[in-house]
Amino acid sequence: MFDRSLKEWRNRRGMSQMALALAADVSPRHLSFLEAARARPSAIMVMRLAEALDLSLRDRNSLLVAAGFAPQYSDSDWLSPQMAEIRQAAALLIAAHAPNPALVLDAAFGIVDANEAAFALIGGRPSPGVSLNLVDLVFRPGPVRDAIVNWEEVAAYLLHRLQDAARRRGPDSAAARTLAQARRWPGGAQLGAAIGRDRHGVILPLEFQIDRMVTRWFTTVTSFGGPQDALAEEITIEQFHPIAGPD
Repeated sequence: MFDRSLKEWRNRRGMSQMALALAADVSPRHLSFLEAARARPSAIMVMRLAEALDLSLRDRNSLLVAAGFAPQYSDSDWLSPQMAEIRQAAALLIAAHAPNPALVLDAAFGIVDANEAAFALIGGRPSPGVSLNLVDLVFRPGPVRDAIVNWEEVAAYLLHRLQDAARRRGPDSAAARTLAQARRWPGGAQLGAAIGRDRHGVILPLEFQIDRMVTRWFTTVTSFGGPQDALAEEITIEQFHPIAGPD
């Protein structure tokens, strides 16, 4: 199983055996033996290969398990005690960003927290037990999609981010499943790669219309440094900043 996983990740990264061997500081012969299941790696070797392949913590754990070792990194639930500090820090950041919207997202763009301004932008807080996904809100026909004036540009940008996440995390990842779902919504499969081709600005704005008034926003994305938990590595904070004046 390890041999197959290693080869699949190397191919996804577009690396030859020689390139991966050089990046991981291992002999090409030994790497060839590992991929042919003619040799078994140590846990240290698995981690060196995972680092060279730029795998996420979640995928490093999976590679360790495939090689017969225990996971090295925890994988906590958002509401678990282990994530209390991350939840607190995220809550402080989104509260401090008020009155502008801010969202806390997981790897699949699931909304795990948000400030009141963000909930107002997406139509209010969900009912207890109901989860929201930013990509689903943007792509699914409904009030959020209808309110985005430049929907094709924003949707294409989100698809680009999802494609990058799916490439990095693999076809079985939550990001890849979200990408597949986005492409199933009307217009999702037809979106082109060009984003903002008729614009002259340096960023792509989100143009949002509420009660016939159009507001314009750009976003910044914040992540946590030095994560030692798979979910903590994946959490991002999306903060919306108003754009005033003409282009």
